[in-house]
Amino acid sequence: MKNTGVGQARKKNPDSCRGFWAMSLLLLLVLPLFILATDAGAAKITFKPNELSATVAPGDIVTVPVAVSLAETTAPNSYASFSLSRVDGTLDPAWINSQVYVSLNSWYKTRQVPFQVKVPADAKGGEYKSIFRTIWLRSNEQVAPADLVINVEVSETFACNQAPLFSDIISTEETINARNNKQVAIDLSGTVSSPEGCEIVNAWFQLTDEYGELNRTETLEINDDGTFSVAVPMVASRKGNDKDGRLYTVKFMAENDSGVGESIETSVVVLHDNSKK
Repeated sequence: MKNTGVGQARKKNPDSCRGFWAMSLLLLLVLPLFILATDAGAAKITFKPNELSATVAPGDIVTVPVAVSLAETTAPNSYASFSLSRVDGTLDPAWINSQVYVSLNSWYKTRQVPFQVKVPADAKGGEYKSIFRTIWLRSNEQVAPADLVINVEVSETFACNQAPLFSDIISTEETINARNNKQVAIDLSGTVSSPEGCEIVNAWFQLTDEYGELNRTETLEINDDGTFSVAVPMVASRKGNDKDGRLYTVKFMAENDSGVGESIETSVVVLHDNSKK
């Protein structure tokens, strides 16, 4: 009888095995459909724009705002919090504040997120691109990962290591020989140059009066070719005991990223005997 029982149990095993494999096959067929159905109804994270572009000079920082939204949610009190991770590209992730943490929910489905691009001063010019992907920290929604593309063009720059240089300073007069106390204008001209990549940001001239009465500093307009000309106002007067005449000096100055360059001083003298003319 025992042998018969064992035999009967063994006869049932093939049917049990066939049932197991049939169930496994059914799961293999149905599971992908279930996953697809779940993804199709999943909530979405969207970036607007979803591809950023920025032109940055070495050593500069540019901030680009992006609208991040949680859409097509299913839960009544939906929420999703995530950060970003670089998954591909040539852009150094250290240039981007990729440690951005975003938290969205049913009340705040869209937030403005500032993406900061900081390019090192020694960066080489060129075009760089990277793809950043959402990394989920917590969510009550089935949310598919979303990608954000960031393009950065690093502009070519030249090191500015020389201040502007002045040359060919010419004055129409070296002396003032006019009626006493007459207002006169002395024309001066010259040229200023700045190395490639060194833009002149400011230029001016400085008039110094020996008596301290007409000291002034005024803006100097420079032409595209670096030339300039200016009429500097002076007065034809001097003190009676000033035997060598009243001395005016004019100096030109210009500034670029390297510093301030100065011209030599140009002297104009009010003659001692000008009142006799």
